[in-house]
Amino acid sequence: MRGYFADELLLMLPLYDTPGVRLRGEVFSSHRGPLALVLTEEAARTDEIVLDLTDVRFISNAILDILTVLARRLAPPQCLLVRANADLELRERTAARGWNEIATVRLEES
Repeated sequence: MRGYFADELLLMLPLYDTPGVRLRGEVFSSHRGPLALVLTEEAARTDEIVLDLTDVRFISNAILDILTVLARRLAPPQCLLVRANADLELRERTAARGWNEIATVRLEES
């Protein structure tokens, strides 16, 4: 994975204990490209890709749409594991995008 990405709203760092990436700040549609690139790189080298959103205060619907597309492109046993705080209310937002029917994506809320 390429080191990291940063702008005035978002910091994207690799996870050091597992394949994946941690985001901090606010994630807008303008971050689709860097996030898709990082997750695609991770998918090429591992079966479980972790996206840690526990330090994210806001995530746009456009980002959830990109995550949905990426998850649908994974082939089992690959899986996108999204970790987030319940404050983001992702359970309802991802259900509207069909995550309940996608075998290659899991949401863990804390």
